[in-house]
Amino acid sequence: MSERQHQEPSRREARKRATTARLRDAATKLAGLHGADEVTIDDICAEAGVSRRTFFNHFATKDEAFLAWDAADDAYLAGLIADRPRSESAVRAAVWAMTTTAFPPEPGSRATIVREVMHRNPDVAAQATQLTRKVVHAVEQGIAARLGRPADSHLVRLGAVTAVAALTVTLRHAEGSDEDERERLLEETCRVLDQGFLSVQPDGDADRAAGAHRAGSAHDGAHRPDGDAVRPDGAEPAPSGQ
Repeated sequence: MSERQHQEPSRREARKRATTARLRDAATKLAGLHGADEVTIDDICAEAGVSRRTFFNHFATKDEAFLAWDAADDAYLAGLIADRPRSESAVRAAVWAMTTTAFPPEPGSRATIVREVMHRNPDVAAQATQLTRKVVHAVEQGIAARLGRPADSHLVRLGAVTAVAALTVTLRHAEGSDEDERERLLEETCRVLDQGFLSVQPDGDADRAAGAHRAGSAHDGAHRPDGDAVRPDGAEPAPSGQ
């Protein structure tokens, strides 16, 4: 296969992804302006500058356009999480990355529209489940990069599922609240999550911390005030003179 023939499929795939994103963004914009129920496929096509035929090459329904997710979304969200301040726990970083940039909870935002579509149409439950899995996958990538651990490791997966579930519950509870109340609820959620995840450090940091702890423990306990040495196996030393 020539280099040109090899490049052509990747170019087609890139064009397809770009069109998918344009349709999704058009659907989100129109739903934010008019409400998802008021938006038609023709409206989305006109906003995106494509034909109905092109639309149906990408989506079967307009709800699918609202719930679309692609590899670029993965990279974007993972990057946001990885770049959050290092003082934050991994799950706090994930929650704030999702709420402040990727999925802001304000009216008309993508997160609000997705929730509206899911609430209005129970038939999209399967698509919504797929979307949630894709978001969790992206969060896994971000937490893995942040902690220097494999994306399929237990702690990374636990952190990702916890962050997404906690955010879902918090935003649902905050529906109808003003911005200050949403911020308060999100911070309350993060404080609870921090209690479990602040101790989860990047792999190298964890190894160094454990080594320092072992060294400090050995130094502090090497000799007791009565002069009896502490045995390496932790057993009590024999009384002096025996």
